[in-house]
Amino acid sequence: MQTTPASTDTQADNLRRAAIDKSVKGPVLFLFLNGAFWLMASTILGVLAAIKQFAPDFLGACSVLQYGRLQPTHINALVYGWGVQAGLGAMLWIMARRSGQVLRTGKSVLYVAAIFWNIAVTIGLVCILLGKSTSMQWMEMPAFIWPVLLISFLAFAWPMVFMFGRAFRPEGFMVSTWYILAACFWFPWIFVTANVALHCLPGLGALGAGINAWYVHTMILLFFAPVAIGAAYYFIPKVTGQPVASYQLSQIGFWLLAVLGGWTGMQHYMGGPLPAWMPAVGAATGVLLLIPVGVVGLNHHLTTLGKHNMVASSPTLRFVFFGALFYPVSGAILALISNFSTGATLQFTQAWYGFQIVAVYGFFSMTIFGAIYYIVPRLTGCEWLSVRLIRNHFWFSVYGIGAIVVTSLVAGIQQGGDLNSPEMWDQDFMQLALNLRPYIIARAIAWALITWSNVWFLIHLMLMVAGLGRRSSAPTLLEHDHEEALPHAAHA
Repeated sequence: MQTTPASTDTQADNLRRAAIDKSVKGPVLFLFLNGAFWLMASTILGVLAAIKQFAPDFLGACSVLQYGRLQPTHINALVYGWGVQAGLGAMLWIMARRSGQVLRTGKSVLYVAAIFWNIAVTIGLVCILLGKSTSMQWMEMPAFIWPVLLISFLAFAWPMVFMFGRAFRPEGFMVSTWYILAACFWFPWIFVTANVALHCLPGLGALGAGINAWYVHTMILLFFAPVAIGAAYYFIPKVTGQPVASYQLSQIGFWLLAVLGGWTGMQHYMGGPLPAWMPAVGAATGVLLLIPVGVVGLNHHLTTLGKHNMVASSPTLRFVFFGALFYPVSGAILALISNFSTGATLQFTQAWYGFQIVAVYGFFSMTIFGAIYYIVPRLTGCEWLSVRLIRNHFWFSVYGIGAIVVTSLVAGIQQGGDLNSPEMWDQDFMQLALNLRPYIIARAIAWALITWSNVWFLIHLMLMVAGLGRRSSAPTLLEHDHEEALPHAAHA
């Protein structure tokens, strides 16, 4: 058979992609596997923390298992054990693929960095459980932990920046690359600024609380959001076989997020002992962020026009598509808790927890799940074993996160109304907690459903990493009747 130039180019592209995947295989799978373990641990802790809220005597009076220690451990495991690790794995693979660069050197450094990251997270979480918390949201781990995490992150960020700088093809600078490269720079800036200010500068007082709230908001907006948006911009066109609908919209969404993302956070203490302009700027920015959120959502919708049927068949597209839907939901909740008319009622309620979970789990994690379902088969050379496990993982996650977000918002409205009601203060304060009991029970059930799905997700991933997946040249599809609808690009 005569070899045509087109077939030769295809073979060359396949060989290049295989070389890229081989070069990043070890570090990426290490990050995904460890991240999945911490995700399972985080959701188990989430169940226990929720139960301790409505049943304080559960598990006895052991100080390690009290709500005040379980809750921050649950959040820190979700953010640093799962979120940052899984994000770094997806970032490294996407940047390597988009830049066309093989990871040539420094692989052992990445392994060491990942090991130290997990050791630091383990020590930090154990310290929280032992009562050594700093009592600062998302920064509860002892002060000696953050330099280790920073250095470990930089060890992964440097090769990604290097890959971008050495990209040999002009189309390598795509919208997905913008977001991932930006996250490589934004995370160290946010992390160093907050930790230096709160651990090294004494006597900040109320301003320290404002900086802490700024840290949580900017981590969501300038790390988790860019990574998830970048992954969505890569995988939606890749699976559907359609280009990004509008590069103008993608640029608008990126630059608006870059300009606005770092100005929010202080509105969490509206009416507090801070200069009035700080909460005002944060509140205005929280509402203005609806613009880039809407722009990105519109662009994703336009990109998938005519291909929505593929959501039923592609695991990657299903997770990424529904994860992307949580982005405008998180933006709407942010606007609610930022607006002075509603934020003053919701600022110290369960609604704040709902915002964190919909952003980190609903938007970011669902999108990264989709990325993992696409990336891992290309690194391991085998396909996912069970379609049923993938379906269960999706539906349990959607139902669980949906329940947590809805109940947190409704509970926030209930709680905010109670806290601002003069009549309620004539009653026993315990009545406020009793009014929240049904919502917290629903949260515990929702986390239990999510935990069940994540246990099997971890087992499924372990089998894949061990090379025990299904041997097939066709991708794992949720509905085989739609296999012919998948473009060739989805198999690459």
